[in-house]
Amino acid sequence: MKARATGATKRPWKFRIAAAAAVVLLAAGGYWQSQRKPEVPPLPTATTEMADISQTVQSAGILQAKLKVDIGAQVSGQIKRLHVQLGQKVSKGELLVSLDPELARNDVQQAEALLARQATVVESREIDVRVARREVERQRRLLKGEATSGVDAEKADTELAKLEADLRGQSATLAQLKADLGKKELALGYTSITAPMDGEVVSIAVQEGQTVTAVQTTPLLLTLAKLDVITVRSRVAEADIQAIRVGQEASFVTLAGSGKRYHGKVRVIQPIPERAGNAVFYNVLFDVDNAAHELLSDMTVQVELVTGHADKALVMPIVALGARQNDGRFAVRVMEADGKHVQRLVRTGLQDSAKVQILDGLTLGEKVLLAPPPDAADGAASGASAASAAK
Repeated sequence: MKARATGATKRPWKFRIAAAAAVVLLAAGGYWQSQRKPEVPPLPTATTEMADISQTVQSAGILQAKLKVDIGAQVSGQIKRLHVQLGQKVSKGELLVSLDPELARNDVQQAEALLARQATVVESREIDVRVARREVERQRRLLKGEATSGVDAEKADTELAKLEADLRGQSATLAQLKADLGKKELALGYTSITAPMDGEVVSIAVQEGQTVTAVQTTPLLLTLAKLDVITVRSRVAEADIQAIRVGQEASFVTLAGSGKRYHGKVRVIQPIPERAGNAVFYNVLFDVDNAAHELLSDMTVQVELVTGHADKALVMPIVALGARQNDGRFAVRVMEADGKHVQRLVRTGLQDSAKVQILDGLTLGEKVLLAPPPDAADGAASGASAASAAK
């Protein structure tokens, strides 16, 4: 019985030793796991390649008819009839508006009467001049034969001169009355207002029965526009205008959501800016075909102006660019064959929203880092902190 008790008392000590060993192993494993560095994921890279690249400037624009004419009244009067409706297409020479012609017609008749009366006066003066000339010739013949006195011959010459002067004055008055008649006839013609070009009636400012007065300013009646060609007026910011040139490719999409893109070329860069608060904008104009009349005047559009294009250029993602240097080059991290990465300075050209053209500093097929490595980022942060502290 004594021996059995001894064995029973020794057995718990073995369990205690095993348990203690397990605790020590677990603690060691936990410490090793805590000291083990996490695996660093591979850095994102991209490979330089050959691709087409276009650099663009984006802006907002407004559509307007390339050719738009305001039609006014050159004479006063009451609008007797409107011959067109809003949106109607008209041809050059087609009657648009008729003003009451009675006053203008009366003016013409009065001018014709005055002209006829003056023509009679001129005709009478011409007869008198012819008679006076014959008398002068007779007096000269008599004077040669000493059959008349010099006083009578001189008197005939004087009378002829007076009649010729009067004839010239009456002829001038006749010419003035002819011009006045032509003006009155022209005014009568202005009571029928015709289209100066082919186009579409885009606005009508008057109505039948309304009286218009053309004294100091020409009253606006209606507006014609030729919508077969639409001009885009794009507002380009001051920071981008130096990149814009006449002849560059331009395009736009409307806000209607159809996604159709219309294309043209820059025609005019207006030198006088527009101001909106503290912002300065320059108007850039280009034309697009609108034969189908899909585009309407005063539409708002999103414009894209191509300021540069290169075919098969060496490019890389623009996010790979690092800090810009004083000489204009950019720092880029390049992955070498042994897996190490080094910094290299590159000179860039065109760029779009995703990629940038490389002019020198890289070759085709090289790998570049899309994000700085942790040590480089830490170094950059330290450098920035040091620079801030130095300031």
